[in-house]
Amino acid sequence: MNLRAAKGALIATLAITLIGCSWWSRRVKLGEQFTMRPKDKVVIAGTSLAIRLDGVGHQTFSGPGPSPGAASYVLLLVTEKGSSRSIRLSVGDSTEAGDYLIKVNSAYPFHSQDGPRCELTVMNARKSRGLQ
Repeated sequence: MNLRAAKGALIATLAITLIGCSWWSRRVKLGEQFTMRPKDKVVIAGTSLAIRLDGVGHQTFSGPGPSPGAASYVLLLVTEKGSSRSIRLSVGDSTEAGDYLIKVNSAYPFHSQDGPRCELTVMNARKSRGLQ
C-alpha cells in the first residue's frame, strides 16, 4: 500500500469516527428515569423526541422564597418531529412536548453534589393524564 492510499484511508476512518460520535445519542425508554449532564443528548426510544441538557442552575431569592430544592432548574432543548424549543423547568415541574410529558425529578447544579446533573422522566402524556 502506498503512502497516499494510507493517508486517504486514515482520513476517511477519522472522518467517519468523528461524524459517528457527533450523531451518537443515548436511548432511554418511556417511563424510565434517567440522569443527564450538560450537553448530554438522549433520544426517547420509539418516539421522535430528543432532549439535550443545556444547563442546570440555581436561583437565589432575597427574602422568603421556594425551598432550596425548588430553586434549582434545568434548561432543555427539546426536539420533536423536526422542531426544537428551549424549555426552563424547575424541580418537580413538567411540560408537554407533543404526545409526551417531560418531568424534572431532581436537579443538582453544584459540583459538591456531583453536579451539574439532573434526573428526568418522559411519559406518554395521554397515559399520565389518565393516572391523575
